[in-house]
Amino acid sequence: MRQNNYWIMGTIFISLSGLFFTAERIAERLAVGITDAGFASYSGSSVGNQYYPGFFDNFFVWFFFLIGLLLLVFGFLKGNK
Repeated sequence: MRQNNYWIMGTIFISLSGLFFTAERIAERLAVGITDAGFASYSGSSVGNQYYPGFFDNFFVWFFFLIGLLLLVFGFLKGNK
């Protein structure tokens, strides 16, 4: 493969990693919002416990980031030969 293909694939993998991480945070925000709305409608107060997942909590986030980073480095090294 050409060096350009490694850069493109690396960028795609890193972008997917960021997309998964963002989607996970959005899902957590929605879940807490729905729960808080339920508590507010019955008791007038909310729990407010938000747990934002870390970078290493989801296997696909760090795995895709690592694969993307390796592809970018490999493409860079291959292009400098």
